Amino acid sequence: MTIGRVGRADARPADVTGGRVRVDRGHSPLGNPFVLGGEEDREAACEAYDLLLAEALELPSARGVMGWSAAAIGAARGFTGEVGGWDREAAADEMWRLRLLSRRGGLRLDCHCCPRRCHAESVRARLMACAGV
Repeated sequence: MTIGRVGRADARPADVTGGRVRVDRGHSPLGNPFVLGGEEDREAACEAYDLLLAEALELPSARGVMGWSAAAIGAARGFTGEVGGWDREAAADEMWRLRLLSRRGGLRLDCHCCPRRCHAESVRARLMACAGV
């Protein structure tokens, strides 16, 4: 499973085409709701996303923040920027769908951030953990 960059020709929604699926904001329920104001926000946004995804999946690592809003989780991780919408159930459902698709192999998660640090790394790590990789 790899992470790639969304290109201009990739204006399709989060449908798998040739093993690729978009996970960016506005195209996927897994899009990062923590909007970067600048590069200085990237680490906190990715850390907050990792915890937010763990909370959506009800993982033990999120035990202390279960039921918290995205804004509260962001603040707990030091993120002070804008927080967009987050649908916890839709994100969990999309993770389930991607888990099933990843069993076919060759799945590539696309976002605009690649190759810089990206929330797609959290998505990939959680999917690989589910697969036992």
